[in-house]
Amino acid sequence: MIARAFEAMGTSWWVACDTPSLLPRAEAIVRDAEDRLSRFRPRSALSRLNRERAASDPLLVGVLRVALRLRELTGGAFDPAVGARVAALGYDRTFTALGDVAPAPRPLAGSTLGIVVEAGGVRLEGAGEIDLGGVAKGFTVDLVVAALRAGGARRALVDGGGDLHGFGAPSPIGVGGGYVVPSSAGAIATSSALARRWRDTDGRALHHVVDPRTGWPADTGFDTAVVIAPDTATADGLATALLADPRGVLPRIGALGVHALLGDRDGAWWMTPGTPLDPRGASRPAPTGPEEAP
Repeated sequence: MIARAFEAMGTSWWVACDTPSLLPRAEAIVRDAEDRLSRFRPRSALSRLNRERAASDPLLVGVLRVALRLRELTGGAFDPAVGARVAALGYDRTFTALGDVAPAPRPLAGSTLGIVVEAGGVRLEGAGEIDLGGVAKGFTVDLVVAALRAGGARRALVDGGGDLHGFGAPSPIGVGGGYVVPSSAGAIATSSALARRWRDTDGRALHHVVDPRTGWPADTGFDTAVVIAPDTATADGLATALLADPRGVLPRIGALGVHALLGDRDGAWWMTPGTPLDPRGASRPAPTGPEEAP
């Protein structure tokens, strides 16, 4: 397979397939999604929606439909309506522009944002903003995979900053903790509170995974969540939700054919039963209640 590497959506992308002529199209899909879904680009469809309270971009509508489904699946542990809260913590610009220190967080009022998706459009009701950081990248990986399949590729692997999906050529994927999963197991997404970290001027350590219930960075004892799911958008959103509320989300995903691997602050890794991993070290079942907490 021939690979193409580039930077987009604030991370590194790597696309490989057995049909090199499809690679420029793959990159174009990613760049188009960034142009339309980034909250850091004033002209993006997402920025217009947050500013004007209505938009009709079909890509934005598609991502929001997935995001709202994930909110329901996770009991609100994943919520695209956290945009204003994320910005209030200081993450109101690209992470490169943010630097290591941000102003002390502004007061965080409870969200009253309603998201209404209609045929061909979406509108916002009440105060707040949308942030698609926990689903847009995975959704875009799925778009690229679909385009490669439609273009006639028989083997491909797409890696959007740790959100991976491929077909036709199983590859071993390292997912942290010395564990490996075959790419044929499904889409793989990782969410980590160890990256995109900063401090405010009061010295508080902050990160980008916000618990929608509190409006503050998630603090559950787990720093990394890896999810294996049928599609990358679902894996992406569930990985974010697991960091926010692992014990609430794990029982919900058990019936979906989804597997998870959680890394805690002590360096231990926990996995759901039957997770298709090749362990290279000790493991524990994923915690389902307080009695199993690390």
